[in-house]
Amino acid sequence: MLITITGKPCSGKSTAAKLLQEQHNFQRIGVGDMFKEEAKKRGLSAEEFNELCMKDPSYDFFIDKLTEEKGRELEGQDYIFDSRLAWHFVPVSFKVFVDLDEDTMAYRLVNSDREGKEKYDDYELAKKSVINRTNLENKRYKKIYGVDMFDLSNYDFVVDSKDLTQQEVADTIWNAYKVFEEKYNHKNSKK
Repeated sequence: MLITITGKPCSGKSTAAKLLQEQHNFQRIGVGDMFKEEAKKRGLSAEEFNELCMKDPSYDFFIDKLTEEKGRELEGQDYIFDSRLAWHFVPVSFKVFVDLDEDTMAYRLVNSDREGKEKYDDYELAKKSVINRTNLENKRYKKIYGVDMFDLSNYDFVVDSKDLTQQEVADTIWNAYKVFEEKYNHKNSKK
C-alpha cells in the first residue's frame, strides 16, 4: 500500500520517509527534492521559488501531474511519497502529516548541519522565513487546487515530531500504518 507523508518544514517528514524506506523495503519518491532542485537550478531559495510559483504555477502543475500518474501506476505497491500534496493526488494511500510548532522549526533551521538545507545564523530570521515559506505554500495550494494542507482532517494519521527522535517519528508512523493497513485490507476483503 502507498504511504504519503507531508508535514511542516523541518518536521522530519523526509527523514522519516527515508528511514521507512530503509527499514521496511519501501521505495521513496521525494517530490520536495525535485522542487528544491528546480529552485537551486534557478539560483533561488525554496522561499523565493515558492514566490515565483505563486506567479507561474506551471511547475506545480507539471510535478503534481507526475505525482498523480505515479500514484495510479504504483497503487497497491510499497512506495512512500514524500511530498507536500501527494495526499491530495494519491487518494488511495495512508496519508500522514508530521506536525511541528514554529519555534522548533526555526530552531532546527538554525541548528541544521545537513548538507543541502538552507542555513540561517539568526533565529528570528529563520522563524520569519519558515513561517513565510509555510504560508506561501499553503496559499498557493489553496489558490491552485482549493486544498488546505493544514486541515488535519485530510490525513489518516498526524504525529507531532517536536519531542521525538527521528527514529521514533518513523516508528510511530510505521505502527499507525500497520493498523491502518490491517483495517483497510479487512474492509476490502468484505467487498
